[in-house]
Amino acid sequence: MNRLIQILLITLVVFSGFEARAQKYPKPIQKRIDKAIKQAFAAEEVSFSKSEVSADQIVQFPDIEKVSVYQLKSNDSLLGYATFASSKGKNDLFDYLVLFDEEMIIKKVVILVYRSSYGGEIMAKYWLKQFEGKYKGEQMVFEKDIDSISGATISAPAITKGIKSLSLLMVQLKEAENL
Repeated sequence: MNRLIQILLITLVVFSGFEARAQKYPKPIQKRIDKAIKQAFAAEEVSFSKSEVSADQIVQFPDIEKVSVYQLKSNDSLLGYATFASSKGKNDLFDYLVLFDEEMIIKKVVILVYRSSYGGEIMAKYWLKQFEGKYKGEQMVFEKDIDSISGATISAPAITKGIKSLSLLMVQLKEAENL
């Protein structure tokens, strides 16, 4: 675990300030993105196609920043969507990936870059698994539907709000046929 944190901190120092874009992450992070997509959709070859999301659509959701949405396709068939976003912990933003299926049900959540000294416990796969299967922000109330986690007093509710906002945004985009 310490080795992973060291790698993430080095990556943070070298690449701080870059935006969440599927093909522009450093190799170790891109490998995690590819692995998450492969696990969630059981597809070997996946292409990313960026969907334009206006600032007006995102501004309705103050819990997320730097939002990017990509359609995921395999052999010209839509698999689902990859959303990249950032939320604010105590002092710093952290970047994460949320994968949605075609119906906007959450398939997987992965923390990509965590910049703070505290709260990194939210990177635990077992904790992030709580979001899988959720739809339209439903059953995403922190400490009711989503368990708290020791050591992440600020980051855990922040990412919960962020994922809920992304879920609501994705449903709104789909209903408006903007994807």
